[in-house]
Amino acid sequence: MDIVKRYTLLYIFMNTGFIGNLLIVYYLSKGLTYAQIGIATSILTAGFFLFEVPTGVVADKMSRKLSVLVGFAINITAMIFLIFLRGFPMLLIYAIVASFGATFVSGSLQAWLFDNLKHLGMEREYRSLMRDIKTLTIPLSALAIAIGGILAQLYGFWLPLLLTLILEIATLIVAYTIPEYEFKKPERSYLSHTLHSFKDILQPQLFWLVVLSITVVMATNQFRKFFEPYLGEILAKSLGTTLMGTLGLLGIVESIVKIIPRLIGVRLRDSWSVKAYSLAPVVIPVLTALSVVYQNPLWIIAIGIFVTVIHTAFSFNLGIEIQYRIPSEKRATILSVYSMVSALVMSVFYFIYGFAVDWLGLGEARLVFAIALLVAGIFLKAGEIVGPLGETLRLRHTEAIPNER
Repeated sequence: MDIVKRYTLLYIFMNTGFIGNLLIVYYLSKGLTYAQIGIATSILTAGFFLFEVPTGVVADKMSRKLSVLVGFAINITAMIFLIFLRGFPMLLIYAIVASFGATFVSGSLQAWLFDNLKHLGMEREYRSLMRDIKTLTIPLSALAIAIGGILAQLYGFWLPLLLTLILEIATLIVAYTIPEYEFKKPERSYLSHTLHSFKDILQPQLFWLVVLSITVVMATNQFRKFFEPYLGEILAKSLGTTLMGTLGLLGIVESIVKIIPRLIGVRLRDSWSVKAYSLAPVVIPVLTALSVVYQNPLWIIAIGIFVTVIHTAFSFNLGIEIQYRIPSEKRATILSVYSMVSALVMSVFYFIYGFAVDWLGLGEARLVFAIALLVAGIFLKAGEIVGPLGETLRLRHTEAIPNER
């Protein structure tokens, strides 16, 4: 099997899980509260901030392949903790181990892939390869989660979790078979480079893009966080069953709402894609509020599809714009710093949101936070339209896009 096929198989195994966000229902079935789930999610997210630099040193100083293999091995350990989950302390252990493993893989895998392709004279195929990989992994991921929901309803959560563990073991095996042709250590230490990049990200041309990104990501995650139990409770009431009796439907809904629309979001016409970028900070919180005001399952599913399309288009444009504004020699490290800052903010958000859901109730908390994030979105839009942020938040890279006929 050639190296491209191995990488394709690696990404398929890595992105095909049978549990998805039904994990929240699994936690609830174990007697955990929303506050405890929020704390664990906060710790999981904070791990990306705490572990990014130490694990980055391994990738830069020793080997990117080694970093990826260590990360995959740690992910297997985390999955074992998850399968045998017993109470809140074990959930916290899982969160710490999972975030530690993820940071070993983050960044290192793509750098390893690109360097190998470059060694083989195939670096120009990187974009097409990643496009082909996404074309395969998105539908397979959707199918796996739908199957996982049905299996969880029929046999319990242990079966989709076990299947996911098997895929993670297969991921580690495939990664081990892929060579690392050449490896060059950076001249400046990773830690020093990271500290300098923190200064770069505070420059206005990047700072306000980061603020916009975090605001929209927070609004999207607020819609998605606890979405399964929220919709599941409404479905259970409509169908005269329980939350556990809706798992099969929830797996299918997650595929329809969160995965398949990503293809639409990426492939929107350029003019529509830019409009989605512009409207995202206001539209996503409004849609979240509407999902609470009118609690009809089909309505909520339709809203979920729109949220995913808009957020995907937003992320696509923002990712290109950030790449456009970052110098080549600082690109990887600044993106790493951006991920760290975003993870820190989201960690605080998840911590507060979990307690708010326990205190206010799921629907009420969704509405309150949607209104708060709508205010933040309006503030950013006002700064863009009538204030000093117009030039900063404008998509400069779209000026190179030919006019559509």
